[in-house]
Amino acid sequence: MKQKILVAAFGLALSANANATIFEWTSDELDVQKNHAEELAFMSKIAAEDAYQVLRQDYVLSKEDIPFVEALIFERESRKATYNILCQTPWERVANKKRIDDLYQDSIDVRLLTYNDKVAGSNISIALRFAEHMGVSRENYSKIINLGLSVAKHRRVDPNYNYDIEVMDSLRNYLKKTQLIEVLSAKHALPCIKKGVATWNELQNAGMVMDEDSATCCNQAIDYYTMECVINEMFVGHEKQLKKNLSDLWKQQPLIVRMSGSLRNKEELTGKKNDNDPEVNDLKW
Repeated sequence: MKQKILVAAFGLALSANANATIFEWTSDELDVQKNHAEELAFMSKIAAEDAYQVLRQDYVLSKEDIPFVEALIFERESRKATYNILCQTPWERVANKKRIDDLYQDSIDVRLLTYNDKVAGSNISIALRFAEHMGVSRENYSKIINLGLSVAKHRRVDPNYNYDIEVMDSLRNYLKKTQLIEVLSAKHALPCIKKGVATWNELQNAGMVMDEDSATCCNQAIDYYTMECVINEMFVGHEKQLKKNLSDLWKQQPLIVRMSGSLRNKEELTGKKNDNDPEVNDLKW
């Protein structure tokens, strides 16, 4: 009785999730599903549950996307299960299951890009999260999505794939300069805030700031450090433009940053001087 209920549920689930299909099932897949419903029901359910749990342990999903992704994974695993019967050899079985995985991967990745930096990098994720707020056009939003899917595919093949230049060159075309600066500023906000506060504390401990307003000085340092990070990313792979923009920024250094630089130079010079001092031998004859 329990097995019959499971088989019925399997059939109903396939029917209910028909609109989640990316590619239509082949006639062979449908025939196997129809003729071997009992054999496929349990293995498909377990495989789908496990695959979904692996996904949820590794990635964040928005509430709106959860039902679709669950249905998508169930359909994918159900189709893969048919090849346990269709294929004669392990090689053939694995090849077909990999093909099915590839067919469904983009539809899963597109729902992971926005909230998971590790899929295609934080620049793409933040750009997608901020897109509506920044007024990014629907056309350019789609281009960023496609860029993210391309990067994700490359990273699945090669986890060490370097995509920094490719992504930034594309984002410069898809976003206005002010939009790109907003994306990169958000990315570096927290470490730059910490660095700005640390700079103030360092100078205060050294007795180099007395009457200056801490909030104003910290904000100036934070803004400077943030723009430095933005420029380094925005012109990655374009050394001439990078150097020019960093040089222009350097000329606008706030006092607190210049003072911090002077303190570090002094410490380095002192350290070098000590290193050059001749060793003192306590045992003199």
